[in-house]
Amino acid sequence: MSINQVDFYELCLDEGEPFYNEIYGLEKEGFNQWVRDNLIEINTIESYNDVIPNNEMFNEITESGYEHIHYQCHYSAKASTILDYNFKYYTGFVVRNSFHYPIITHSFNTLNENIIDFARIEDAEDPFNEENDSLPHTYYGIEIPREFVLNYEQETIEEKSMKPLLYEWFLHNN
Repeated sequence: MSINQVDFYELCLDEGEPFYNEIYGLEKEGFNQWVRDNLIEINTIESYNDVIPNNEMFNEITESGYEHIHYQCHYSAKASTILDYNFKYYTGFVVRNSFHYPIITHSFNTLNENIIDFARIEDAEDPFNEENDSLPHTYYGIEIPREFVLNYEQETIEEKSMKPLLYEWFLHNN
């Protein structure tokens, strides 16, 4: 699948509320072109171990006030960026080796050019099965600067907001 052929507008609308319902009023082709112009390929991973934060990193961010919620990618990536200025926040997409959902919306961080994905920390009650989880995954993202993410600090930290900020960043830049 070529990332340049994806209809990002429709993909986001399919994801729907509370994540992307605001984009409904945007002009489709303009939004799609903006995403294509700003989206960068970050890396392809073969295992979740490639992106899971190590224990030291996880403990440090937790001591800073992070409350981990399994599978909450948009919240986790924003919260870690807010709590630690070393993390860069990306919202975008993951292309997977899957017929049913080959591309999904996703938010994640980078630290020293490496992907850090708090949403891939395994939940003991609902563990990942990498053999059946469509790996490899290619991460694509639009970097949203920490200064902008800080505008959403209260709703992110206090309400555990899952709003990815793609719509807000689009409006800020257009």
